[in-house]
Amino acid sequence: MDEFATAFSDADSLLVLDIYPASEQPIEGITGEALAQRIWEEGNRQVEYAGSSEEAVAIATSNAAEGDMILTLGAGSVSQLGPMVLEKLQSLAIRSRQ
Repeated sequence: MDEFATAFSDADSLLVLDIYPASEQPIEGITGEALAQRIWEEGNRQVEYAGSSEEAVAIATSNAAEGDMILTLGAGSVSQLGPMVLEKLQSLAIRSRQ
């Protein structure tokens, strides 16, 4: 977990979701919340744990500004976040124009 804690040191902000094992047993103490805490301890004070995809989308879109780049990295269902973020940002843009 220490390598992940420093891997994102250049990110302006970071959202961490739950960690799911892939074809193996979960490792005790390795959780999204624990990883977010370790990243915070390494000095990235703009890290936040999101307990669900919906919460992650809400946080990412509420903090986004024009010109920002939002990356979704991970395995499994995390690939669904990109379209969800885009849809939410588009709906916010439409509302702001009305």
